Amino acid sequence: MLLLGSELATQAQNGKVPTPAELAGSYTYAGDRAKDEAAITAKVNAATAEMSRMVLKRAKPKLVSSTGIPGQMDITPQAADLVFKMDDYVVAAPSNGSSAKVTTPAGESADASFDSMSATLLQSVAKTGGAKAITFAFNEAGQLLAHVRITNDRLAGPVTYTLLYARSK
Repeated sequence: MLLLGSELATQAQNGKVPTPAELAGSYTYAGDRAKDEAAITAKVNAATAEMSRMVLKRAKPKLVSSTGIPGQMDITPQAADLVFKMDDYVVAAPSNGSSAKVTTPAGESADASFDSMSATLLQSVAKTGGAKAITFAFNEAGQLLAHVRITNDRLAGPVTYTLLYARSK
């Protein structure tokens, strides 16, 4: 299930901010993949509509690769880190708010951190001025909401969407 605009803000405000221990577990994507992918594609197209062809040719594939919907998400505390495995992509972020070097799915070097006060995994790519923040919350049914916000100086605006996950048995 993809939530847009005011629905995203409402869910973020109404969702329960989980602790790292509460986040720990395995989750399976529980949305409508075809509808969610179409909505994300529309948001990417809107955010890149005013880019020149030359910039678009390089930027859009990177943006599209960062908006894939993970079918499986595993969140595991390990020592001082919180490890996020989203399908085959793994990010180990310090749970104390400091940052660690990671490689994005697009092959770029980035800094990753986890803010436990807001339950946000943040990846910042200094080279391109872009960032991807995933803020986690639980809805009233106990499902995990992953609020995604992708920003970059070259985009017309942020690409935002929310994905729904159910805890795996």
